Amino acid sequence: MKNPVMYLSGVTLSNIKDILQEVIEINLKRIDNGVKQEMLTLLTRQDTAKALCISLPTLNQWTKEGVIKAHRIGNRVLYRLEDINDALTEVKTSVKRGGKSC
Repeated sequence: MKNPVMYLSGVTLSNIKDILQEVIEINLKRIDNGVKQEMLTLLTRQDTAKALCISLPTLNQWTKEGVIKAHRIGNRVLYRLEDINDALTEVKTSVKRGGKSC
C-alpha cells in the first residue's frame, strides 16, 4: 500500500507547532482528569470522627460493630470516603426540627 503524500501550502512550521501543542495539552488534561477520578479519598480517624460529628471512642465502636469499614496500613487506620458515605442512611421524618449542628 502506498503512503499518501500531502502537500501543505501556506502553513508555517510555527503553525504546526502551535496545533500540536494544543492537541497535546488537551489530551494531557483528559488523562489528568481520569487519574484524579481514580484516586481514593482516605481520611484519618480524627478527620472521620470530625466529619461525622462523633467522638473517637464512638468511631472505634462503630468500626468494631461493622457500621463503618476501616482499612489499616501499618499502624494507621484509615477510612475511605466512599465507605463513610455508604454507612450513612437517610432518616425520613414527618416533623422538621431545627437543631445545632456540630
